[in-house]
Amino acid sequence: MIEAVYITDISNTLVFEYCDSLSLPKFKTFLPKLSNLETNQVGLESSQIDTPTKITINSNYYVVGHNHLSLHFYVLCSEGKTASNPLIPHTFILRLIETLEDYFDELTRSKIEANTDIITLILYQMLDDGMPYITDFNKIRDLVSHTSLLSKIINEASRTTGLQPEVKQSFATDIPWRRSDARHTSNEMYVDVMETVNLILKPIVAKSKLEQYDSAFYSSKADNQVDNYVLSGCIDGQIDFFSKLSGAPTLELVLNKVGSNLSLLRFHRCINMDLFKERRGVLSFIPPEGKSTLMKYQIDLNELKSNREKTSLLKLSTIDVQFLVEPQSSEFEIKLFPANMITKIDYIKVEIVCEDANDQVKVNRISYGDFQTRLSGKHEWCIKDLKKGVVPTFNGTIVEQIEQDKEELEGQTTTHKRPLHLKLDYSHKGPVPSGLKVDSLLVVNAKGLGENAKPYKGVKYATKSGDYIVRS
Repeated sequence: MIEAVYITDISNTLVFEYCDSLSLPKFKTFLPKLSNLETNQVGLESSQIDTPTKITINSNYYVVGHNHLSLHFYVLCSEGKTASNPLIPHTFILRLIETLEDYFDELTRSKIEANTDIITLILYQMLDDGMPYITDFNKIRDLVSHTSLLSKIINEASRTTGLQPEVKQSFATDIPWRRSDARHTSNEMYVDVMETVNLILKPIVAKSKLEQYDSAFYSSKADNQVDNYVLSGCIDGQIDFFSKLSGAPTLELVLNKVGSNLSLLRFHRCINMDLFKERRGVLSFIPPEGKSTLMKYQIDLNELKSNREKTSLLKLSTIDVQFLVEPQSSEFEIKLFPANMITKIDYIKVEIVCEDANDQVKVNRISYGDFQTRLSGKHEWCIKDLKKGVVPTFNGTIVEQIEQDKEELEGQTTTHKRPLHLKLDYSHKGPVPSGLKVDSLLVVNAKGLGENAKPYKGVKYATKSGDYIVRS
């Protein structure tokens, strides 16, 4: 059961407070324990930070927190059989953040402080007796005005003077994920297909290929010299939709053949499931207002029979990696092979993870991008605005940091260290690895939109990396 909601700045100074009871423990009494949330999240990846952190206050209460930009969101919950799962308050926090961003765009301390009355009304609608109630921001927008209480007072005063604005005929709906009166001067709809590649790769180096390199790996060939074996992998995908359409039109999004064979499907409640079961790959829906996720899916690469099928997805539509470590040496080479189907690379980051946190990476040769060792100890090769057809190459050496005297080192054999693995982080535009495409997007029922309206529509495809690791 959710008892209170707190919003603080980055220094945990209270900015907003919403409580159901005056008998609850004061925020300042459990503030010292909230430092555990930041301590636990130091050094974690962004995907790990999304994991809910439960902080026990006493036998009766616990706090679930989430950091968003320069603000911290905390939910105070009471212990009980129905509220022991921290996923419930954590999901509520995420929905609250989405709703506040819909109202105020970018969330800052000044915007929170200037709109405490609106946020209070929003929480009053989102919570019912301590449990999440209305969490769809399109429905909340119908119940809570964007204007503050002061603006309402001014508007009431203007009405008494006869300066009442003109009332226009509206088109009302009772669809929970749409506003009851949705009207737009320019009707637009956009589809974004995004896929996230998660892989664990192991290089396969044949002796004949290894002999093609000299001691510095300066190969004259530009194609892949080392194949990769996929130890584990999957592709997480989602179809996002952005709508600015008047009325409550019914749309039909038709996917290609790949769309009829997707697995682990999760749908927005606006999707007509009866029609989808009859016509796999066809999404019929009345769109939510603004941005929403129509469908999520997953492709398990481990179900593919051969390694060739798995790696072909990388070579055809995303970024493949060649990672070669020279035997009896601390020298290594990394080559990146962006697929020809990629239209634009937003960025590429390659983190070189060493055996020892004190080990350093010496750059022997770098053909593209910049290399830096951050304060956190991460060794990163960063690339931006990569031109098509370029194969970036990085050649380096692991330098071990030894704090012993030279006398202690006499007689010892030299150890050759190598990177443990590489972590890839990238984002690019172009066809997605699964091959999923949108064949058509049609308005099959123009209810409230107008028969003569021709909405502008567009489709974009993008791919990014999730947990992409290449072992040495």
